Formats: sequence, C-alpha cells, structure tokens
Amino acid sequence: MCDLNGPFKLCTCSADIDYSKPHWILHMNSANDGEEVVVTIGLMKPINLIDKIERRKVLRRLNTINVFDFDYSPSENDQLELNYEEDYGYKFTFKKGKWVFEEWHGEHPIFEHQNTKEGLIESLPSKLKEVYKRYLDIIEEEEMDIVQCGWTNLRMSEKKLIELLEKRIKGKK
Repeated sequence: MCDLNGPFKLCTCSADIDYSKPHWILHMNSANDGEEVVVTIGLMKPINLIDKIERRKVLRRLNTINVFDFDYSPSENDQLELNYEEDYGYKFTFKKGKWVFEEWHGEHPIFEHQNTKEGLIESLPSKLKEVYKRYLDIIEEEEMDIVQCGWTNLRMSEKKLIELLEKRIKGKK
C-alpha cells in the first residue's frame, strides 16, 4: 500500500508502469505560459483529517528534499502527479520557486510540456496510517469515524490525531 504520509521516494526503476498501482508522472519544461484555462466544477467530497495532514507533509517533503531517484531541479510550471491508482491522487504545480497543491476544483492553466518522466512510488508505512488501521478494526458499526467526520476547517497535528486514535483504541471515548 502506498503511504505518502511517511517517507517516500519517486523511483524510475521500471519502464513498465501499472497505472492501477501507486505511480507518479512528472511533466517538465513548459512550452507555454498556461494562457488557456480549464474550469473544473462539481460536488466536492469533504477532505478527511489524514488527507489534510498527508498533503502538508508531502508539500513539505517536495519543497525541502529531492524525492526523485535522479537529479532534478524543478522549473516554473512543472507539474507532478502522485497517484494511488489510475485517476486518484494529488497534483502539484511548481510556481514561484515552490510546489503548490492543485485543488481539484476551480481554474487550472493548461500547460504543454516538452518532457515527461514517470515511475513507481516507493514508501514506508507511517505511524499515523498504522494506528488508523488499528482504530478502524475496533470502532463499532454505528460509531462515527473521527477521521472522516467532515472536519474540513479543523487543523490538527499528526501527533494529536494519533493520540486521539490511540485513546479510542484503548477503550476511551
């Protein structure tokens, strides 16, 4: 299972990518300035607490270390897709010297890129996802999942969420 919440590496180790499994696609060297724009609208599924924490950690990692297994310095308008499966994952664009998360809705510039690289995502399990898996095993059917309960405006640290999940695992509500 792909776990972007823990350490991960973007590997070019295989020329044969199974797009139904965790993979990445890097679009480099924009040939235009994104003059054309596509607008995405629709219903939005609320983001859960683990996704919020994971996004923050992925952005921090992308902006502080080279997560690729090759030498790479991003250029303006490079785009990176981190996909859990074929069409499900995160998309980032390099703007003004840093990677930014692309929200799924709103206006998105369309870039034509000259080069593309892709590969597999290699990751280690994170404590948060391991604790969450144990938590899911013990909650009762009618009990609300504290990770999924629509706390879209709440900012919680990974440490605090792990504490809450472990508290419930130990039988405290």
